[in-house]
Amino acid sequence: MLEDAMPYRFDSERAALVEITPFAVLDDITASRARAMELILSATREIDLTGVNITDTSVPGPPDAPDVAVRIYTPLVGTRPTPAVLHLRGGGFVAGALGTDHRANIELSRALGAVVISVDYRLAPENPYPAAIEDCYAALLWTVDRAERLGVDPGRIAVHGVNSGAGLAAALTLLTRDRNGPALCFQCLCRPELDDRRAGAAPAPVDVTGQAPSARWDAYLGADLAGTADVPAYAAPARATDLRGLPPAYVSVLEGDRRRDDGVAYAAALRAAGVPVRLRHQPAAATATATAATAATAATAGGSLAAAAGRCTSGQAARRRHRGSVPGHSAVVNTGTTATTGTAHGTPRAGRERDDKITALRAAFGMRF
Repeated sequence: MLEDAMPYRFDSERAALVEITPFAVLDDITASRARAMELILSATREIDLTGVNITDTSVPGPPDAPDVAVRIYTPLVGTRPTPAVLHLRGGGFVAGALGTDHRANIELSRALGAVVISVDYRLAPENPYPAAIEDCYAALLWTVDRAERLGVDPGRIAVHGVNSGAGLAAALTLLTRDRNGPALCFQCLCRPELDDRRAGAAPAPVDVTGQAPSARWDAYLGADLAGTADVPAYAAPARATDLRGLPPAYVSVLEGDRRRDDGVAYAAALRAAGVPVRLRHQPAAATATATAATAATAATAGGSLAAAAGRCTSGQAARRRHRGSVPGHSAVVNTGTTATTGTAHGTPRAGRERDDKITALRAAFGMRF
């Protein structure tokens, strides 16, 4: 049945993930989120925290909205100010928490020697559009305003996301440009969720959970709005008609993923608008294997973008990459829990994908290799 429903070539490795992937069923969203949290806790039980300090705090939210929780990953080595990565987690707009990409954010901060700020934006359907994107914008404003205290170079801030988080990242670049907000120097979009119109097409595509994405778009936009003319580009960036002046982009797509064509089309539209962009095509098995290894999160995809380096380079000397862990340092998450160290999960192929993405970010930040 799964094979018949999928619009792309059936992949047995991805089908095997059904048993370990939480179903985002909107009529029982509480149970779905609880299951997702169980998987997050399982995947983050043993993580090497060496070389990164981790703190949780909250930042002022949008007008008439609650504060926004953020988690800050600060490298313990390297010169200041560092670049910064504003990370927007996935979760189909309806699920996820600060711990969703905890392991990946630690690795990203350590490998780049950069501050990573993960945003715990509000979830649909309780908080539909524009709650999530406004929370992300508020976190960006706070990051720039507190750049000196964070040890961050305000001229080298990139936005990064996976799946729906990548869609929010793309939307944030549009919103920031149109509001004349802080200049983002790079957008790193991994398998982005960009287009509500394709999600409702017939036959309805499904992901490895067996759920049609139209249900998530209905939760995020409101019932019966997906596919209509009333959906703005800040909700579905594929609808944007003017992409000029956006930061350089890295877009990864996954073979067999329903979002593949949307990502390819968006990369082409960016390029046509004069935006430097690198499109990276990943085989399906790479992410499937990494997801099974972590039992909660998909592997990050990567690529290189040397042409964008000049757009993100500050006047200071380039930073040398920190390679490997730093003995004698520890990190603390101020949530009252104790983390243990362990071996990072994943496969050699997943590691190469991660390194490709880090290479793209390093090029964008103007770092030496």
